[in-house]
Amino acid sequence: MPYAALPRPSIGLGLLQAILRRDGIPSTVLHANLWFAEKVGVPAYELLATHAAAQQLMGEWTFAEAAFPEAGARKWDDAYLEELRFAFAHLAEHTGKPDLAGEVLPGLRAAAGGFVDVVARRVLETGARVVGCTSMFEQHVASLALLRRVRELDPTVVTLLGGANCETVMGEATHRCFPWVDYLVSGEADGIITPLCRLVLEHGRDVPAEALPRGVLGPAHRIVGEDRSRANGSLVLPRLPRALFRDLDALPVPAYEDWFDQLAQSSVGAYITPCLTVESSRGCWWGDRHQCTFCGLNGSTAIYHSKSPQRVLEELRELERRHGVTAFEFVDNILDMGYFPTLMQALADEGASRRSLFFALKSNLNRRQVKALADAGVTWVQPGIESLHTDILQLMDKGVTGWQNVQLLKWAREFGLRMMWPILWGFPGEQDEAYAQMAQWIPLLEHLPPPDGVNKILYGRFSVYDQDAQRHGLVLSPVPGMKCVYPLTAADLQDLTFHYTADPSLGAGRTRNTGSPAPRPGVDALRAATSRWQQAHTRDRGPVLSMVDEQGELRITDTRSCAAAAQILLTGVARAVYLACDAAPRPERVRETLRRDHALDVPQHQVAAVLADLIERRLLLPLDGRLVGLAVRHPMREEADMAEFPGGYVNVRAAATALAGR
Repeated sequence: MPYAALPRPSIGLGLLQAILRRDGIPSTVLHANLWFAEKVGVPAYELLATHAAAQQLMGEWTFAEAAFPEAGARKWDDAYLEELRFAFAHLAEHTGKPDLAGEVLPGLRAAAGGFVDVVARRVLETGARVVGCTSMFEQHVASLALLRRVRELDPTVVTLLGGANCETVMGEATHRCFPWVDYLVSGEADGIITPLCRLVLEHGRDVPAEALPRGVLGPAHRIVGEDRSRANGSLVLPRLPRALFRDLDALPVPAYEDWFDQLAQSSVGAYITPCLTVESSRGCWWGDRHQCTFCGLNGSTAIYHSKSPQRVLEELRELERRHGVTAFEFVDNILDMGYFPTLMQALADEGASRRSLFFALKSNLNRRQVKALADAGVTWVQPGIESLHTDILQLMDKGVTGWQNVQLLKWAREFGLRMMWPILWGFPGEQDEAYAQMAQWIPLLEHLPPPDGVNKILYGRFSVYDQDAQRHGLVLSPVPGMKCVYPLTAADLQDLTFHYTADPSLGAGRTRNTGSPAPRPGVDALRAATSRWQQAHTRDRGPVLSMVDEQGELRITDTRSCAAAAQILLTGVARAVYLACDAAPRPERVRETLRRDHALDVPQHQVAAVLADLIERRLLLPLDGRLVGLAVRHPMREEADMAEFPGGYVNVRAAATALAGR
């Protein structure tokens, strides 16, 4: 259901369909997000699917009336829209409408009710006896609306709901509050979908609670809860565990044929460059040891397990053979470091130009590993940088330092890797001065890939901040958008929400603090510096700080706004010192490197003078007790075009032009 991304199919549904097919149970996957984009237009759909802020729940709000018609218009709907006007101001180009909050959101909401009815009827036309939705991000309310309408049209059909929005306590709340959801699955359904469907096909809604697989709630649990409520005056349900599946090599290749068929029949297909989603691992190997404080993406468990390299390679080859697509988005939370000598080498042997790949990974890579990624056809990465200041990174428990993140940015520019990374702020215990210092560094870094933005962190369920809020001095409550979407009690909203706020000033209908927040001059300076950094890279060619070492001369080209000179020539000791700093050594190790790599025995005072000169010319950045050489080795590989993102591409501009022409 909306607002799933348009240019790629659901890997969750693709896996479940392949498992059911293997086990002799026929199924159909319907990608209703394509149909909704047809109905409301690609620009409006993409506005919410790609650009809307998660904590504002705009996508969920558009389907709220379809899911909960008995609630009607609520007292804070107008206030909610008014508060959102500021969020839409910078997105006008995607719709061409001046009053986005006044036109786009109400228009989508008006379209949602009729759309849900049409989808429900198309679902029932398949003859399915069981209808299930997968729900993650802003798909929950649309899924609830569809399952409710299916139940109204044909009460004999059994409904299922699963996905990330149904994990543990969120699943309990969903099952408790929305009785038209018959069975709810918490966690990974790969190992339980077949036995669950067989039970439901045989017994309908009458499967005994004790017969259901681990991680599943059914109608029988509601009966148990009612019995207990009669006994003690409160509704009690068993705590819902998370189903897990370990043997990833045993999974079939995802079935994506239904998506390609529906894409070919859709007018939306003209604006989509498709990709395929694949996975090589689940969980997070870093989270096994030190969960990042703000991250809750692995649900109630971060236990890491991965596929064998050969299995990953075979899956890519099979999907290529079936669909003729060579762009793949790996949905892993983190890259298995063991893949460098195995999978990456095998991919490189097949040719880097054969495929375009996306991975999320940890940022403490070395230059050799970054080159291996590029050689393997990895064109885009999400490295989890999130800050350049070590004090902030320590608050996150990232297990990486600022100088390492700068080195990664440098190597990514050298090997042509595009980066997806934000700078985050708002961590308990942070000092604003750290952000002011980052702002001062940015002019020196403007030749490197800029961040996507400077964003305040979201407190997410299952994060350290959620599990240990009191220790961090936090009192967390559901983001205000929740009360604008769901007609539920405060207690139910607390159980259902994934995102929290720690801002007590946000009342009913308010999505932002309209008072006078505590001044953050450091964050403000960082925002301004980041904006200039981004603008420098919107030109045809961004700033350059590159170096070429030939015949004993190091020639440096510098077009940054802070450049001391456009061309710099380093020879002798200065050349050797700067080359030594390419590896970001500690100052006291530079002389040793000169002796080892350049056969130069230079007095410490001479080395110190050269270092001071290079720092003065802004060619070196002292960071975390390191000396980071900022110049990128020449030649630099070309970065992929934005339209070549391995996760697929939606040509919103072309869709908007066609829409205006009609």
